[in-house]
Amino acid sequence: MNEIKNNQKKYEIVAKYIKDISFEIPSPDSFVNAAENLGLYSTKLDLSSKPFKNNLAELNCKFLLEAPDNIKDKIHAEVCISIVFKLIDSKMNADEIKKTILISIPNENFEYMKDIVTTLFQKSGFKNFKFNKPIDFEDLYKKQFTI
Repeated sequence: MNEIKNNQKKYEIVAKYIKDISFEIPSPDSFVNAAENLGLYSTKLDLSSKPFKNNLAELNCKFLLEAPDNIKDKIHAEVCISIVFKLIDSKMNADEIKKTILISIPNENFEYMKDIVTTLFQKSGFKNFKFNKPIDFEDLYKKQFTI
């Protein structure tokens, strides 16, 4: 839900879309190995934003699945989802804008992102895959910006 302050929305989602996908299963051995060891793969998330004119900005949410070093036949999966939004509350200070971009917008759109990743894996042959790793964007923000 859009963050609200004094009954005024701070931002509006203009569009969200898949910006980039890289999904590689180099061989049948890689597929079988991944199917057996997918739980050992780590999930990384990278958020980056880019401002545009007229208070528009793009938030890129990149999910990367990485195999442990000891796995020989690996798959590669990377999905970048873009969310274009408009800042509406002109009274927000820099800290509020940063929190909106790195906490509120990802939280509001996390189910959409999880659905894309889950569907990609299921359509790629991993029928029982479900992206169910919780991500606490507020905690990530605090860890990154606490002195």
